[in-house]
Amino acid sequence: MSLKKIVLVRYDRIGDVVLTLPMAEVLKQRGDCELIFLGRDYTRVLAEASPYIDGFISWDELKNNSPFAISKKLKKFNFDEVYIVSPGFKIALAFFLAGIKKRTGTGYRWYSFLFNNKVFEHRKTAQKNELEYNLSMLGWQGDYHFPPDFFAGIPKFKRFSPDKTKIITIIHPGSGGSAADLPLETFRELTSGLCKDGRFDVYLTGSREEIGKCQVVRGESSARILAGELELDELISFIKEGDLFISNSTGPLHIAAAAGCFTVGFYPRVVQCSVERWGPYTDKKLIFKPEIGCSDCTLKQCARLECMKSINSDNILAAIDKKFVEIKNGNENETSNF
Repeated sequence: MSLKKIVLVRYDRIGDVVLTLPMAEVLKQRGDCELIFLGRDYTRVLAEASPYIDGFISWDELKNNSPFAISKKLKKFNFDEVYIVSPGFKIALAFFLAGIKKRTGTGYRWYSFLFNNKVFEHRKTAQKNELEYNLSMLGWQGDYHFPPDFFAGIPKFKRFSPDKTKIITIIHPGSGGSAADLPLETFRELTSGLCKDGRFDVYLTGSREEIGKCQVVRGESSARILAGELELDELISFIKEGDLFISNSTGPLHIAAAAGCFTVGFYPRVVQCSVERWGPYTDKKLIFKPEIGCSDCTLKQCARLECMKSINSDNILAAIDKKFVEIKNGNENETSNF
């Protein structure tokens, strides 16, 4: 008998993909299947790093075609099932026209009639983590732990030699712009404090466009700027070597959580980008929210009140100091419990 062929569809950002890939592990554990990931080219390295993904389809190569043209391309794969994690009319229609037997997707969109296995959960209420919403599409219940081989396909790069006698610390001050960010000044104070401490070997990462931000954050400290120097696979490899990862709500924070780093994240009180839904999926974390009270918060209100400025760098440094032994000793990732 031929293997069942399944495709996972998630064509948005890095963090979204990291929080979707556990679906592949669950599906593989349930039985032999060939599992394909459909996503954006710049997230391809994440999918191909997973030991549970067997192939990749580029959404960038499909998206400008009509649903009818896309469906013809999809038919060639002879898929048995599709899980459309990124909702979208065009892709939903394309898989419908391709005649995929089992089509799983949200039950709350006007085009949900195109799915024959509907999931009725409103993610916008942020009742649980995005990873848990994704696993709910499979009927999964219970705890999940990232396995040690989650990024098994990422080779080890040796371009840098961090001081392994210290806490290898990565600070990523940029973001994708989907949430409110901690001010660069606060990041600068954090960087300065950690570098002066002497127990931390500090690196600043980001895209080429974020080099300027990293220069502000470094200030007069000894932190090394790696922004613009690392491809995504190199960044993942470096994060795997790290002990402590500090950032706003952004994709590399989820990479760090999946890789077993101790994570420190900063989140506004806005429901749509809350820590409850978008926080790093790990027990090894510190989370900081604005220290001013507000209700029915929106990103516009958060910007007007400068809520993120209320997060105090001294409090962050003190919290990290209390967790120092835990960060230093680290813990090997727990294996998934199936």
